[in-house]
Amino acid sequence: MRLGTARILLMLIHAAAACEFGPVPYSVTGIVCRMTKPAALLLNQETARLIQAAFKNAKFPNITGERSMRLLGTVAYTLANIQVSDLSIEQSEVELKENDAIDIAIKNVTAFFRGTLTYGYAGAWFLQLFHSVDFEIESSIDLQINIKLLCQEEQVAADASDCYLSFHKLMLHLQGDKEPGWLKQFFTNFISFTLKFVLKREVCKEINLLAQVMANFVHDIAENFVRDEAIGLDISLASDPLIKANYLESHHKGLVLYKNYSDVLSDSVFSPSLLSESRMLYFWLSEHILNSLASAAFLDGRLVLTIRGEKLQVTCRGGSSVLHVHLVRNWYIHNKSTLNDQPIRNFLQKMISAVGIPEVISKIEPALTSLMNSKGLHLFEIKNPEIITRKRYLIVQLDFSFPNHLLLNFFKKTF
Repeated sequence: MRLGTARILLMLIHAAAACEFGPVPYSVTGIVCRMTKPAALLLNQETARLIQAAFKNAKFPNITGERSMRLLGTVAYTLANIQVSDLSIEQSEVELKENDAIDIAIKNVTAFFRGTLTYGYAGAWFLQLFHSVDFEIESSIDLQINIKLLCQEEQVAADASDCYLSFHKLMLHLQGDKEPGWLKQFFTNFISFTLKFVLKREVCKEINLLAQVMANFVHDIAENFVRDEAIGLDISLASDPLIKANYLESHHKGLVLYKNYSDVLSDSVFSPSLLSESRMLYFWLSEHILNSLASAAFLDGRLVLTIRGEKLQVTCRGGSSVLHVHLVRNWYIHNKSTLNDQPIRNFLQKMISAVGIPEVISKIEPALTSLMNSKGLHLFEIKNPEIITRKRYLIVQLDFSFPNHLLLNFFKKTF
């Protein structure tokens, strides 16, 4: 998505009404994602690259003005073609303000802006003189960004409009410093306020835009990740995203999308207390979602179920792993006569309950791994992943290194 189009979309998104949820949003929550503070600190290490992109991509308008001066008459000026020529960031800090915002403090930003200064004045004898000279502006800036997480269009949106620039230094250098000293002093003093205002407005506008485009980018990646051919998951939000002192959390419906397959979840057992804060990233999945995925995979021909005597055989298409499970003969005899009359979902739910989620996952792991790698999972440096199964839900918890490929892909698609 190019930034020109993104600006229009951003305006439309902010014009949209906030999401509306039911009285008990957790009851319809099928998937939860929790990112803890260590993960936020890791991601903040690359904040400098995003800020540099915001400065360099900002479109600075020409700055024009005029002022009357004794003996010289009216002096008019234009600062044009303003661009960032160099930028360095010394320090970046992030703090999670509970129920408020993600606070990012960027200190000691040294930025150089270059452009062309054109000025002219009419003397007492109506003599008009015009001059043009290249200029460089050296600045030292602190940047404070407070990012709020919202729900808009049923997905996470980032609002970084609460943005401040504090200037510690703003010096104007004219080409070769050969111009008269009074001229340099005049422009430095007179345009300082206007220049600060323009820089703050354009840089903060670009940061806010990048924050929203990044949120949309992450959403698109997640949406693609949970879809394979005809089977997908509805990751629209079930409640507003949360900002806590030690983690960020989003709750998603997680309903299975497959042709005319109808999926409903109204009795989720999720509670924030089910997840801890010791790992960088957590995913909570309702057993209902796993059952529904198995049903869709069965309907799509990806799971082949064969019952022979006391054995239930599950084969996952695309993988060589086959699960052989010995079931109690009485279970089979009890269900044999009614099996064809039962909804497929109920049958698979009983199968998973009888077999056990860990065994099912371990046996079809090669096929799942191949599928996840096709979605780019192999590009992440995942550390010590764990799958924890509990009654009616499953938790995946892990640590990770910074996904540089995602940032590079974001820059490639955005600029």
